[in-house]
Amino acid sequence: MSSHALRTATAAQAENTPPSSWSMKMSSAMSDTLRHSLKRWAVPALPLIILMGLAALLVKIATGFDVQAVMESSVSKPPSLIELSLLFSALSYAALIGYDALALRVVTEKSVPLGQIALGSFTSYAIGHSLGFPLVTAGAVRWRIYGSAGLSLTEVAKLTAVAGLTLWIGMAAVLGLGALLEPQALAALDRFPARLNQGIGVALIAALAVWLLWSRQGGREIGSGEARVRLPGGKAALVQIGLGLIDVSAAAASLWVLLPSQITFGFPAFTAIFAGAIVLAVASHVPAGLGSFEAAVFFACPGVPTAELLSALLIWRFTYTLVPFLLAITLFVTHELRRTDTKLAKAVRRIRRLMLPFVPMALAALTFLGGLVLLTSGALPSDYSRIRALRHLVPLPFAEVSHLVGSTAGVALLILSRGLMRRLESAWILAVIVIGAGMVVSFAKGFDWEEALVLGSVLLLLLTHRPAFYRKAGIFAEPLEPRWHIAIAFIVGCTIWLGFTAFHDVAYSHDLWWQFSWHDDASRFLRSSLVAVIAGAGVSLYAMIHGSAPMHEAEPLNPDVLAPALAHAERSDAYLALLEDKRFLLHEEGDAFLMYAVRGKSWIAMGDPIGNPEHAADLMWRFLEEVDRHDGWPVFYQVSLAYLPLYLDGGLSLVKLGEEARVDLTTFTIEGKAGRDWRAALNRAKRENLEFTIIPAVEVPAHLFKLRGVSDAWLADRNAVEKGFSMGFWSEKYLSRFDVAVVQREGRILAFANIWYGQRSGEITVDLMRHLPHIPGIMDFLFVSLMQEGKCRGYRWFNLGMAPLSGLSGHRLAPSWHKIAAFVARNGENFYGFGGLRAYKEKFGPVWEPRYLACPGGWVLPQILLDVTSLISGSPARSMTREAKS
Repeated sequence: MSSHALRTATAAQAENTPPSSWSMKMSSAMSDTLRHSLKRWAVPALPLIILMGLAALLVKIATGFDVQAVMESSVSKPPSLIELSLLFSALSYAALIGYDALALRVVTEKSVPLGQIALGSFTSYAIGHSLGFPLVTAGAVRWRIYGSAGLSLTEVAKLTAVAGLTLWIGMAAVLGLGALLEPQALAALDRFPARLNQGIGVALIAALAVWLLWSRQGGREIGSGEARVRLPGGKAALVQIGLGLIDVSAAAASLWVLLPSQITFGFPAFTAIFAGAIVLAVASHVPAGLGSFEAAVFFACPGVPTAELLSALLIWRFTYTLVPFLLAITLFVTHELRRTDTKLAKAVRRIRRLMLPFVPMALAALTFLGGLVLLTSGALPSDYSRIRALRHLVPLPFAEVSHLVGSTAGVALLILSRGLMRRLESAWILAVIVIGAGMVVSFAKGFDWEEALVLGSVLLLLLTHRPAFYRKAGIFAEPLEPRWHIAIAFIVGCTIWLGFTAFHDVAYSHDLWWQFSWHDDASRFLRSSLVAVIAGAGVSLYAMIHGSAPMHEAEPLNPDVLAPALAHAERSDAYLALLEDKRFLLHEEGDAFLMYAVRGKSWIAMGDPIGNPEHAADLMWRFLEEVDRHDGWPVFYQVSLAYLPLYLDGGLSLVKLGEEARVDLTTFTIEGKAGRDWRAALNRAKRENLEFTIIPAVEVPAHLFKLRGVSDAWLADRNAVEKGFSMGFWSEKYLSRFDVAVVQREGRILAFANIWYGQRSGEITVDLMRHLPHIPGIMDFLFVSLMQEGKCRGYRWFNLGMAPLSGLSGHRLAPSWHKIAAFVARNGENFYGFGGLRAYKEKFGPVWEPRYLACPGGWVLPQILLDVTSLISGSPARSMTREAKS
């Protein structure tokens, strides 16, 4: 078509089209073209324009400034202000950890340990703040750390989105409050009229209020498909705003304390200016906002001396950016070394394994040193330059209380160091808490950052060597030895002498005890010393009164004496009597006995009376009389329903411990649909050339060397230690008394369990079960084979043992113990696996029978439970030592 024809056709079409419709179409087409052009060019041009403007401002500011004056201003900055800036920086990064913790709760149901959350949050933010381009740098760090915790790439991306939303909500809250409260000061940055700034503040606060109301509905989401992100709802949104406020305010405060005195506006206005400068720095896309942030601050602070303001910004870059960046790099590299399979990582792990036996003693010594540092600090005068800064931040009563708490914490650490030497988990937990409190009070009583650094180093070592403290016992499970009393008294006495020496020029008077001011160090020393003496004496007195006596050693066992009673035993676990870690109360007829051990004031009988049931009542009353003579507490552990009336008659209370699983062998089968899983286990074992064999007791000694290898591998794989009293532990003499069921392949033993045979037509069970790691399904094969064997021999039941803390009532009217135990079972899965253990036994279709603890009730129950736990955890070592010597 020619151009003339085209113009003619176009004109004709225009003539046939109504004028209004044609103009609307033309307007729409032009609008779409304009929007496309703006979208194409404005997005990349906006950061460039901002950057050019800030660069011009920096050039203008830098013209003629004195480098020497900046250096002198930086050097003359009081150390206390730098320390305070570091403290506020730490608070800001702590709030950032809350960002990730909140985001994890929103985006995934997976459980991530708090330590991993702290590591992922701190390293990602510190590295992202320094290198810029946080979506790339911080995102990569997050993926390396959270990916190792089981999160997918999509979940990490959603976490980053929710955490970023929290940051911008905090920015909005700070900007809104600052614009609303001090609009004139904010005008120095945005050059808007005060009323317009107030309007912006009102709009931001209103937007946050709308956000809260909108979030209360719950179930709010943005995005679609894999990118769909669930937003915080209800209280989580309020927490989100609070975390954002704390983060931005603390980051602003870390710079605020360094600013020169010529600043005329208040802190609320500065937080808004700070948030605005951060927004400009982000928009400029410069790594760490370097230059752009500084230019915005200069622009908002006209009339302030350039040298002093620049020195404050340089120091802030050190405290808020450089120090966290270096620490984050160190932590990230350490994480990567632990994760990757490099030669260096292998060497580090090898050295750590060699040093692990010496870790408890070394950490105990460092904890003792931490207590000495706290006590010494309380006896010496404070640095007045630090006190001048402190008095503007905390009230005097808080500082006074911090001195008292510091001295008390010092005495506590001296005592806890003993528990750390004994590898006690309880001592580790308390030491972590006390050292953390000591770090806080070190800052609160005088900005003693050196003291806090020492305590923080000890705390970090304790946290990184958590597995070294595994023993379940109380701190005072054994009485304090005299040398510990002497050592604690000596340390407290030396610090008191040091304090009197430091304040020898202060005339003593009774009024000193009641003088409270920022410069009354002598008065604080006197009060702290008195608290230290009272705390040390009180704890020592408590340890002497309540400290548990050592467990009574079991006398050498003569199995022939117990044989008549064992012949009457209906339950197979009566063979726990052969463990050699118990004492015995025999009936005169010789056909019944009680087995027990003593831990502290608790006399703990294992199970019901064994043997002739006609003598059970007589044995129980004799046991109660013996315990009464020794002023102890009678405890019957894991008792059955059969003798509950007997224990109630004895005035004992009943506490449910859990349920025991017993499989009915008369209905157990591997045939049909019911036996499908067990056939699969047997077929899989056959394909893998696994063989099930029972070694008679007389032949067991010849196989002990192989069995010991399996046992050691099992313990090493679980990083576990032997237990006792209510369960078997490795003992060659003990194992040689029983038939042993083994699973082997080509003559190599892969798993074993010693067999307890009860009365004919009664029950059969196993005690000590061990297997090599990483062989799936091997215990299923062992159990199914044993059940088949028991059924062939005429036994009625196969006992799978107890599932602790199971079968407890969840009703609101249930006893308090049920509620506490249920809480422990729900939240202690990572430590013991309560639910997993019951689920494993449940698949065999057992009959569940309750088991109880019969003991005095009331306030002694926690101590009794602690004694039982300590007894089970601590009894094997003595038996094994005796066996090694024999």
